[in-house]
Amino acid sequence: MKERYLHSVRILMDCSPEEKERLLSRLSNALAAYFEDVPDADEKALIANFGTPEECAARLLDECTPTTVVIERQKKSRKHRVLMTILAVLLVITTGFALYLWSNGGLVIISTYHNVPPDYWDTMPSNHVIYAYDD
Repeated sequence: MKERYLHSVRILMDCSPEEKERLLSRLSNALAAYFEDVPDADEKALIANFGTPEECAARLLDECTPTTVVIERQKKSRKHRVLMTILAVLLVITTGFALYLWSNGGLVIISTYHNVPPDYWDTMPSNHVIYAYDD
């Protein structure tokens, strides 16, 4: 539960890696001390004491320099835009390839099977091209 909570807070923190590690180390120590005092604490007790991961991350970010938070958010936004651009290009390429196959008669099947029954090929759609290679 402690690790999941720390992971949730880590994801929400937009600050430099050094500050993030420093703040998360402090939080980890505080969580460890809390669980030593209250070993049977559940998630509700953890949230009642430390707040939701969003609230905890916001409190920790208040200790960071505002300019570093802005810079990290810009980096995250830039990475997101690059990822979305790459995904869009892959989608266009995949769609183009599918349209190419569709416009040129469909899928080409190359068979290397030796003992395929002859009626198997009769079940293939007429727009498929089938090449059978013998060794």
